[in-house]
Amino acid sequence: MAEIAIGTYLHFRLRSGGDTGYAFQNFHANEARLYGGVSYVYAGFGFSGSTVDLQGSNIRASLAFAVSPLLLNFIQEAADQQWVLRIRTVWLDPDTFDETATFSEEVYQVVGFQHDGSRLSLDLSSPLDAVSGQAPKRVLTQYLVGSLPSTGQISFK
Repeated sequence: MAEIAIGTYLHFRLRSGGDTGYAFQNFHANEARLYGGVSYVYAGFGFSGSTVDLQGSNIRASLAFAVSPLLLNFIQEAADQQWVLRIRTVWLDPDTFDETATFSEEVYQVVGFQHDGSRLSLDLSSPLDAVSGQAPKRVLTQYLVGSLPSTGQISFK
């Protein structure tokens, strides 16, 4: 059986494209990693990428950190200014832990967050979040639904 290792790189950017200076990785503890020309420092976080269901709508991605006052301030700024988050998931050589290939690359906008005493979860939005499950959208017309009832009430079943 082949051994694999996976690492994740997070790079927060301004909506204008400028760099925020915040870039994190979750595999190489206590060290900074240079990847794609960006220096990523270690941070403990969990990421679960988004998926698309059969109707074409997006099932949201999940990004969670342990709560700290410094992290809370930076995440508040990211949400208030709707920073863009580029997430790269990479394959790592299990013997050297060097990056061998990019598994996936996703781009999100930070639109909010929640936290409790121990966990901070980011609300991430992507262009697919706006896609309706019934694309292309239809407008209710008399041709499609017939005459409206005299009560003015419509029942969707």
